[in-house]
Amino acid sequence: MTVKWSDLGLRLSGAVVIAVMVVGLVALVIPYDPADAVSYDALLKPPSAAHWLGTDGQGRDVLMRLVKGTEAFFLPGLMGGLIAVVLGGLAGAYTGYASGPLRSALVGLLQLVDTLPRLVFIILLCTIRNPSIPLIAVVAGLLFVPTVATVVRRKVEALGSEDYILAHIAHGFTPTRILLHHILWLQCWPLLVRQAAFVFGYVLFVETGLSYLGDYGVQEPDPSWGNMVAQVKDLAGAGAWPWLAPAVAIVVTIAAFLAFGNLVARKGEEALR
Repeated sequence: MTVKWSDLGLRLSGAVVIAVMVVGLVALVIPYDPADAVSYDALLKPPSAAHWLGTDGQGRDVLMRLVKGTEAFFLPGLMGGLIAVVLGGLAGAYTGYASGPLRSALVGLLQLVDTLPRLVFIILLCTIRNPSIPLIAVVAGLLFVPTVATVVRRKVEALGSEDYILAHIAHGFTPTRILLHHILWLQCWPLLVRQAAFVFGYVLFVETGLSYLGDYGVQEPDPSWGNMVAQVKDLAGAGAWPWLAPAVAIVVTIAAFLAFGNLVARKGEEALR
């Protein structure tokens, strides 16, 4: 039996997504004190049975910090994805169905927000307010609302003249039920899953980037994949293990979420045809 490349990609990316979700949930309940984790007798140890991924410049176990580092983006990523999908889905459903000045004003507002450069806007916001990862997640979610609203609006406009939608209207179904259940829930779920995965990956990218720069992200000694990579900049002869694991984790996780979102959307669209 031949396995399609898309099926294989979906399985691999899905496995990474599930693994990140499980590790993120586990990390929330694992007790960890960064101060107690320091061990100057075990500085920059290579991988071993005691430390599977070695230790960093302060003798802390890289694997434990890699697991706890998911806390920095796990809940914020879910928060940002939820904000983008819920608000964007509702805005897209309304603008795709309604007409009049309120609809035009909402479309104009969405287009205005969509013109903002996301990363530059987030960094600017961090310079004028006390930066925090939850704030960054909320702003990232809001900045993705126009993108979600656009794809949903196009879907609603395309489905508005379908026979089954006209039949629902003829049978007295309310516009709210048609939009929320028959279009958003039953027809747009692949698009919403893709956008949620994109936003999660974007929050991870922003969090690790800001933590790497050190000014606005997670600060030492709290772990983040970004500051784990940044720590090695000042360590001469540190070897690969302190930075290789978090660097690979960043690249693989972002790539997996983007691939998973695209493949789920493609499979979903094929199933709905």
